[in-house]
Amino acid sequence: MRYEVPETVSPEAKVALQQTYGLLSQIAQAPQSAPSTGEEWDARNARAEAVIGPIVAANAEALGVTVESDTIGGVSVLRIRPPGYTPQNRSLIYAHGGGYVLFSARTSLTVPALMAVASGDEVISVAYTLAPRGNWKTATDELIAVYRGALADRQPDQIGLLGDSAGGGLVAGAVLKMRDQQLPLPGALYLLSPWSDITNTGDSYTTLAAADPSLNAESLEWGANVYAAPTDQKNPYVSPVYGDYSQPFPPTLIQGGTREIFLSHFVRHYQAIRGGGNVAVLDLYEGMPHVFQALAPQIPETAASMERAAEFFDAHLAGR
Repeated sequence: MRYEVPETVSPEAKVALQQTYGLLSQIAQAPQSAPSTGEEWDARNARAEAVIGPIVAANAEALGVTVESDTIGGVSVLRIRPPGYTPQNRSLIYAHGGGYVLFSARTSLTVPALMAVASGDEVISVAYTLAPRGNWKTATDELIAVYRGALADRQPDQIGLLGDSAGGGLVAGAVLKMRDQQLPLPGALYLLSPWSDITNTGDSYTTLAAADPSLNAESLEWGANVYAAPTDQKNPYVSPVYGDYSQPFPPTLIQGGTREIFLSHFVRHYQAIRGGGNVAVLDLYEGMPHVFQALAPQIPETAASMERAAEFFDAHLAGR
C-alpha cells in the first residue's frame, strides 16, 4: 500500500511516481535509532544528500535556472533565477524541507527552481542552520534576518515567502515571530506540504501512516526533538498551527497531497488561518505524496500547482 500509485492520478504522474517509489522502496530502511551526536547527524545528512544531490542538480539544469551564492543579513543564501531573468520589483524567499535535520539550499533546488520559472521572479533560498547544530530559535532568526535584508530593497508587499515540509513550518512560524517583533509582514505565503505541527498530532498520522511513501513518524520525531525540546514543540514559532490568527497574517496558499501523514496539518492550519479571519487557500492534489513537486517536477499536477502559486503571488504581491 505504501508504494501503490492510484489510478486516479494523471498518466504522467503514474509513470513518474512508479519510478520514484521504486527508488524509495530500494533505499528505505526501517528506523533503528536516532543519531546521538552532531557528527552522527552530519553523517546521516551526508548520506541523504549523496542520494538526492544528483537528482536535484539534474532538475535544476533541465529547468535552465542560474544559481548564485550570496549573503543577506549575515546568512548564506542562493539566488535562483529563471532563464532570461530581468530584474523585478519583487522577491521570493524560500526555506527548504528535510525535517530540520536534512538537506541544504544546494540540494533543495527543485522547488525554488520551479517557482522561479513559473513566476519569473528571483527566489532566494535560505541556508539556515540544521538541527542539532541549530534549533528553532536559530532557524527563525536566520530567516527573519534574510527578510530584513530584503526589506532594504523591497516594500513588504513586494516580498513573498515559500517553504516546503519543515521549511513551510519554518516560514509560517517565522512570520508569527516577525509579527510579534512588530515587523511589517510579507505580502503572501506559499506553503507546500508544511510540517505545521511537529508533535506527531493529527488524524492522518494514524489513517495515512501506512500509505505515505515518503515520511515515517518515528524518524520525524527524532528531528523534532533536536529542533525543539518537547516543552517547546507547541510554541507557535515551532508549530505554527497553534498560532493566534485572530491577528493579521499574510494571505496563505497551502498545497499538499492526499497520500501524506501531514494531511491533518494542512487542514488544521488552513482552518486556523481562515478561522481567525485571514485569507487562506487549501489546494489538495489527488494521490500525491509529500512535496510531490520535488519528487515529480514534470507531471501535470506539479505544473498546475506551480501555476496556481504564481497566480496567488500575482494576486497578493505588489511590484508588477
